[in-house]
Amino acid sequence: MKKYIGTKEVSATPAWRIDGKVYPKDGPVPRSMNREDGYKVVYEDGYESWSPKDVFEKAYKIADTFLDRLHIEQKDVMSKYHACDAFINSDKFREIVKDDYAAFLLSFQRELLWYYMGTLSNRVALAQQINCSDFFTYKLISIAIHAMNLGYAVRRSHWGNKNLVVIKQVPAHIEGDIIPKMQSLSNQAKDLIGNGKNCIDYKDQCLLYNRETGEATSWNPSTEDLFAKDWRIVFE
Repeated sequence: MKKYIGTKEVSATPAWRIDGKVYPKDGPVPRSMNREDGYKVVYEDGYESWSPKDVFEKAYKIADTFLDRLHIEQKDVMSKYHACDAFINSDKFREIVKDDYAAFLLSFQRELLWYYMGTLSNRVALAQQINCSDFFTYKLISIAIHAMNLGYAVRRSHWGNKNLVVIKQVPAHIEGDIIPKMQSLSNQAKDLIGNGKNCIDYKDQCLLYNRETGEATSWNPSTEDLFAKDWRIVFE
């Protein structure tokens, strides 16, 4: 026989089953020694049934609010992460997964599950109106790049000057009539550009910006920056 996993959404309320009949706990209930604790369950098609308390609570989790659903997702991802991590750290890992690329993919999946958990923790904190700016601080540069693509500034935690941030300068097209007014170009450079294409097409680039002094310089990551795990998003 094959294994199957089912998912369905139901509505339910705590209820007693007494002599084969179901009575919600918040309503009148006849006196009886033969009462069974459980839930009255209503399925999406309107079908109604009763489920014993332990059976129902093992199969279903309350998902009435946005926060409830976040907690369900968080526990599910956490369970997947710990299972994946335990397998990778076991002696069976490379016995079963012999292909190097397949082993890399599973290790990468574990990494993604870790960051998925951190992301959900931040979302739960926000839903509970907790300041999450210091939650899940340490990030790879790949996540910092994604944040910059979304318009956020980033910095490394070990940088002594907290006013230093890295921001992405987005592509921009500068027409010829604007170039003579640009303070960042010398007159010779303006003449050279004007005698050529007479426009400037800026491409993606990073700027290291000092929020205290207003200074901005072009920035490229060092080897240390590339492999660092202390990148953080700057919220304020």
